[in-house]
Parts: sequence; C-alpha cells; structure tokens
Amino acid sequence: MRRPEEPRIAPTARRTVLAGFLGSTFEWFDFGLYGTTAALVFDEVFFPAQSTAIGSLLALTTTAVGFFARPVGGLVFGHFGDRAGRKKLLITTMLLMGIPTVVIGLLPGYATLGAAAPVVLLLMRILQGIGLGGEYAGAALATIESVPDKRRGFFGSIPQLGNPVGGVLSSGLVLLCTWLSSDAQYEAWVWRVPFLLSAVLLVYTLVVRTRLAESGDFARLQREGGVEKAPLVALLRGHWAPLLLALGARTADAVTGNVVGPVVTAYVVTYLHRSDSIGIIGTMIPSVICLPMMLCLGRLGDRFGVRRTFVWSVLSMAVTAFPMFALLQTGTLVWMVLGITVFRLCNSAQFAVQSTFLAELFPTEVRYTAVSLVYQVGAIVGGLTPPVAYAMLVACDGSPWWLALAVVGSVLFSAACAAAVGRRFTRAPHRTAEAPQGDGADLAEGTLRP
Repeated sequence: MRRPEEPRIAPTARRTVLAGFLGSTFEWFDFGLYGTTAALVFDEVFFPAQSTAIGSLLALTTTAVGFFARPVGGLVFGHFGDRAGRKKLLITTMLLMGIPTVVIGLLPGYATLGAAAPVVLLLMRILQGIGLGGEYAGAALATIESVPDKRRGFFGSIPQLGNPVGGVLSSGLVLLCTWLSSDAQYEAWVWRVPFLLSAVLLVYTLVVRTRLAESGDFARLQREGGVEKAPLVALLRGHWAPLLLALGARTADAVTGNVVGPVVTAYVVTYLHRSDSIGIIGTMIPSVICLPMMLCLGRLGDRFGVRRTFVWSVLSMAVTAFPMFALLQTGTLVWMVLGITVFRLCNSAQFAVQSTFLAELFPTEVRYTAVSLVYQVGAIVGGLTPPVAYAMLVACDGSPWWLALAVVGSVLFSAACAAAVGRRFTRAPHRTAEAPQGDGADLAEGTLRP
C-alpha cells in the first residue's frame, strides 16, 4: 500500500513500468532458457562428436558468445537512446531478442545440417546478445526516469523482477518438458517447445510497448536542449571515475549469476551424477520466494539509501558461496536445493536495487550509454564465467572449492568498488530548477559527481 507521503504515479508511468517489467521478463526468460537447455542437451544436439565433458564445455561456450555481443548492442542502442530517447529503441531490442529465440527452436541439429547447425546457433546467439545489450538499460531507465525520485528504489526493482519471473517461466517450461517426455524425446524435439512458446510473450510485450511515452528525465533534457551529440565521448571524458567503479561493482552479479545457473546444473549432472531437475528446482524455488523480497529491498533502498542496500546485499553472497557447494556435496535433495536457494536469494537481493544504483551514478545525458556499457561489459565477465568455471571443475576433477574461492573473491572486489562510490562521490542537484511534480515525469534528478 502506498504511504500518504509518497507521490502518486500517473497512468503513463504505470504503462512504462509494465513495459519495462515485460521486457526484462522476456530478456531473462530468453537467456535462462538458453543457458539451461545448453547445459542439458546442446552438447548432444549440436556437438555430438565430442566427449560428454568437452561437449558440455562447448555448449556453455555458445552461451558466452551472446554475452560478448551484448556490449556491441549496449554501445549502439546507448548512443541512440541518449540522443533520440528511450522509448523509440525498446521495440527494436525486443525484436532482436525474440526472433532469434524462435529460430533456435526451429533450428535442425548437427545430424541434419552438419557443421552449419552450430554456426547458425552462434549467429542467433549473437543477434540475441545485441538486442539484449540495448534492452536492459532502456527498460530500466525508462522506468526509473518516469517515477518520482523518492520512489525510484521501489519502482526500479520492478524491472529487476523480470529476472526471477523469467527464470521461473523458462525453468518451469523446461522442467515440465523433461517430466512429460523421455530423455530421448526431450533430446530429439521436446526441448524446442519453450523456445517456440516464447513468441506469445514477445507479441504481447510488443503490443504494450507501442503505447509508451518518453521518460520524464529525457523529455526534460530535450526541452532544455541538453542532449549530447556524442554521449560515449562525454561519458569517457567527464565521468570515467564512476564508470570504472560501476564496472567493478557489477562484477559479482555477472559471475555469481552464471555460476549458480548453468555451471551448477552441469556440475550436478556431470560430477554428482544427480538429476538435472535439481538445478532447475533450485532455480524455481528462490525465483518465487525472492519476488516480495526484492520489492521490500527496493523500499529499503528508498529509505536507507540504494548504495548501502546494494553493498550489504553483495556481501551476503560471500557468506553463502562455500555453504552452497558443501550442501551440494551431501547428495541429499533437500540440502542441495537449500544451498542453491539461499545463494540465489542473496544474488537477487543485490539485483533488486542494481539498476537504480547504476542510474544514480550518471546524469541523464549519458545515462543510457553509461548503464548499457557497465552492464554489458560486466556481461562479458558473465559470459566467460560458465566455460572458465566449468574448466576449473574439469581441472580439479570435480572439486568445487577453488571455484567457490574465486566466487568469494569476485564478490569482495565488487563490494569494495560499490563502497568506494560512497566515499568518492556526493549527490549534487541537477543544474536546472525542479519542475512541478505531476505524473512523476518532471522531477529534478540527482547525479553523482567527483
């Protein structure tokens, strides 16, 4: 329930919040579906000539390709998003993510197309990455910039809910498909069903996005004539310090989100010789639990500060990394799922306020470029994580402790960078006077300056 002192949200802003949530849901449905399916069957479908371990490594490497394409999309869409506005690009990003997902569901395997099959798979993955590279910042900023400043922590957490919701949808569909079919049937054709069903979510999201209004912050920037002609140049010239700290702060999420996803699933199947459904169940349970938790953390960010909430949430992952792998090694279903669940909840805690935390570091005229660059360069680290982490498991003959130590190191590094933001930067008012608060679109912003 909205407290009396909280500013009201206009209908146009509500549509923007919904559009951001739907786009984020599709984004994480798309990438979660690919990562899970790649860990389960892509080694047999697209790389059947390799051993089980090497085939899994190659399949996870195709996951990384999409991550490497994301910075390209982030720079391209960030440039035009800072010059032309947020809403104009959101339909294009959805098409670039959605169409390749459907094509993957129709793509014949190695047995039919030979070497062309993995090549086309990589091409579709690249297009997905380019679209996703522009989607995250556009959806998050359109939401954050359209609501009152005092409620940006809470509403900024709503697009982040797309992560667990998309994860539940993708994992639920994969789990249902594995339960309703034999291993041979799933490998032959059933794995394609969730990819094809994604067309329903794609069409609905596109319909919603055709009715969007421009975000409040950018609309005001246009009225003031403050739009940057070269936002990347302006970002690197005048905001390099917060850019570097933001890149460091994003590292933990990029690493841990991919370790606890496809890497843990592959580890459970290959080295613990347990059902692949354990990793899927361990994704679905925390994805449901974290929904109210993330909204509460958004409110805490509004009350106690987004940076402080972000730092403590990041540190919680350092505490739970080793226990997660210890519980996995018990071989008991309940303890294994509990370990994955607790670690995923800690990851979701920092993710709830991440977009608002990043948006506050940069002024409107370079914000789309900056947030896209931070998120997508971090995605390169995330894209490298599955093959590197799995290679560590192969080198250690399935022992997870060096991998757990690497996870803790990345978490502590990110927490230090996020904490440094508070020590080196202070909030300064926008250079223009605050406009009247009507629909939440004409609110004065605060940016972090050296």
